Amino acid sequence: MIDIGFYQLAERRAESVLPPLIAKALAAGHRIVVRTEDPVLLARIDTALWSHAADSFLPHGVDSDVGPDRAAGQPVLLTGAGLPAANAADCLAQIGGDLPDDLAGLARAMFLFDADNLETARARWRVLAKADGVRPVYWREGEGGRFEKAA
Repeated sequence: MIDIGFYQLAERRAESVLPPLIAKALAAGHRIVVRTEDPVLLARIDTALWSHAADSFLPHGVDSDVGPDRAAGQPVLLTGAGLPAANAADCLAQIGGDLPDDLAGLARAMFLFDADNLETARARWRVLAKADGVRPVYWREGEGGRFEKAA
């Protein structure tokens, strides 16, 4: 069974929302790949993971910076490439765009999207809601930036 969280961004941007989600996934023992087709956003996410909290560290690397040999050892790998990820991730954080069609090998996926990607997210939800072995959950950003589980 793969859990897929659909996170609709309203007030905050992905680089603000992602660090705590990644921290929770790491604490749960996941290896994570963060995918976005936007290289500027990828750089902002990289910066956010380095500066998330003064008293913690979110170990990660950008695949284009660390190279293929070191990418395999990254607990969190940031990339614009497809799956499978070089770090053998079992958790995907997809920012914008669309989830890949093949989610084999993943235990969890997080799909962060804003109003620009709302229709893509709705279409993907309709497909995944009917799929076997998939548990989609919709999270809406509420007041104060907290995510609330929606029905």
